[in-house]
Amino acid sequence: MTTAELLKQARKLPREEQLRLAHDLYIEADGPYEDGAEVESAWASEIGQRLRGIVDGSEPGVPHDEVMKRFSR
Repeated sequence: MTTAELLKQARKLPREEQLRLAHDLYIEADGPYEDGAEVESAWASEIGQRLRGIVDGSEPGVPHDEVMKRFSR
């Protein structure tokens, strides 16, 4: 099966499954992590830092309409 055929099949999946597939492929290409807990901890820290920035105003965020334009097909 070619990548074009795989992509055609993936487009038929529900959005949630497309996102899960994209995530899994990205992780697979990036290589397995030795310690999953370390990755989760790093993400939790990053998310906390971003949320604090939004709450305190140091991170202005992106308006919803702009986000939708960036990610629309």
